[in-house]
Amino acid sequence: MKPSKFYKLTWPLIFGGALVLMLGVSTLSADESVGWPIVIAGAALLAAGVLAIYLRSRIPDSEG
Repeated sequence: MKPSKFYKLTWPLIFGGALVLMLGVSTLSADESVGWPIVIAGAALLAAGVLAIYLRSRIPDSEG
């Protein structure tokens, strides 16, 4: 995957995951059976964003 795709993918995953995670946490007080799946989905998106940052750091910069 090209480094430019990681730039376009990383920050939406991180901020979107954080937003979904906060939504899930706020939903927990109203209904736990709905809140937990939202929390898990948000945490997974956030983790994918962090993983994308790590993977991007491992890609060598191409000269040219």
